[in-house]
Amino acid sequence: MKDSVAGHTDEEIISTDLLRQLAYNEKMAELGKISAGVVHELNAPLSVIISASQMIMREEGVSEAVREMIARISSEAQRLSQLTKGLLKFSSHDETIGEADLNVTVDFILNFLNFEAARRGVVVLTQLDYTLPVLRVDANLLKQILLNIIMNALQAMENSGGKLLVETAAAGNDSICFTITDNGPGIPPEAIERIFDRYFTTKKPGEGTGLGLFVTKKLVENMGGGIIVKSRNGGGTTFSVRLPIIREMAPVVSAACSASCRPFSDR
Repeated sequence: MKDSVAGHTDEEIISTDLLRQLAYNEKMAELGKISAGVVHELNAPLSVIISASQMIMREEGVSEAVREMIARISSEAQRLSQLTKGLLKFSSHDETIGEADLNVTVDFILNFLNFEAARRGVVVLTQLDYTLPVLRVDANLLKQILLNIIMNALQAMENSGGKLLVETAAAGNDSICFTITDNGPGIPPEAIERIFDRYFTTKKPGEGTGLGLFVTKKLVENMGGGIIVKSRNGGGTTFSVRLPIIREMAPVVSAACSASCRPFSDR
C-alpha cells in the first residue's frame, strides 16, 4: 500500500488508531472497576448515616432546630445513596437487546448529571412526549448516547448560566426522535463538518479524547438510526437523533416535533 502520512502506510495508521482505542477502553474498564469498589465503600457509611438519622428523629425531646438539621443530613445522605446506586447501574455492562423507554432513560441521565449541570450554572428544561412507544435497543448503549451528547452541551456552557433543552417526540410512523439543544457559543463552521470524526475535538488539550461523538454516531447507526447537528457560531447547538421503532401501530407525529430542532434563539 502506498505511503500515507509522514511515511506511514494507511494500514499502520489504522493499526495505531485501533491500539490507542483499545488502550483507552482498557483504561476506562479499569477505572470502572475501581469506581465500583469506591461506590460500595461509600454505600456502607451512607446507610449508617441514614439509619442513625432516622433513629434520632424518633427520639423524644429533640429540639426543632436539631430535627431540621438531622432531616437535612438524612436527605443529603439519601441523595448521595441514590447517586452511588445510579453510578453502579450506569457502569453495568450487560449488553442485551430489550425494551427501553426513551423518556425514562432521559430522566435517568438528567438526574445522574444534575450536580454537574448545577455546578456549571446550567438550567435544564425538558419537553417529553410520554405517549411514545418503547424502543427495542440496548438500554445501556442508549444511556451512553444521551450521556455523551448532554455532557458535551454542559461543557460548552461552562459558567455561562446557559440553558439546556431536551425534547422527545414522534418522527413519522416508524421512528422517534430526541433533540438536545444548548444556547452555548456554538460550533465553528470549519469544525462542524468534522465533529463526528475520530479523535477530533474542539476542547483544550487534555480535556477531550475526540472519541465521544465518534462513538455516539456509531452507536446510533448500529441501532438503525441517524444523528445530525445544527449550529450557528455564537447561536447555540442542536443534536437530533432519530431511532426506529418496532411495533404494529406507530404513533402519529407529534405537533411538537416540527419545533424540536430549533435552537433557543428561534423560540
